[in-house]
Amino acid sequence: MTPSEGPDEAADILAKGAAALEDLFARLRTDIAEARATIGGGTWSAKDLAGHMETWEQVALDTIEDLRAGRRPRLREVVTDEASLDRFNAAQVQAKASQSWEEALAALKATTASLVATVQAIPPQEWRATPLGQGDDRRTMGQHVGSATGMPKYPFRHAWAHLPDLRALVEAVEAQPEA
Repeated sequence: MTPSEGPDEAADILAKGAAALEDLFARLRTDIAEARATIGGGTWSAKDLAGHMETWEQVALDTIEDLRAGRRPRLREVVTDEASLDRFNAAQVQAKASQSWEEALAALKATTASLVATVQAIPPQEWRATPLGQGDDRRTMGQHVGSATGMPKYPFRHAWAHLPDLRALVEAVEAQPEA
């Protein structure tokens, strides 16, 4: 699958997804944001979701760095199937567990800004090219970045995979009467 988006469009999609998350995150009190088992029927908190999004945006930045250096993206050494993807996500959430809500939001905001600026600066020719040193992996730079920041069939749209669960939490909290 080749993303039809060029670097400018991809950066715009990433920025819009981040803005949608940020708008919802801003509506949560710290105690609610840090409460476990509030996102998507699982064990995550909104803080965990912020950390998860920051992780994958950092993965995209690392992937760009690796590809430009002629290296296979380091994520490909760790994530090889669905089970290893789940383990990676769980390990990253655990690694960020000691962050405060404010630290998680600040890290996400900083990483998003870096990723958006980095993607915007990639020349279209480099974006559409298959990077050197990838063996039989024929994906382009854009495909690699879209994979790290997207969901199946929707490159660069990782935020949209989580917006419904986050929105449901925000709406449930806002529907509660004031104590």
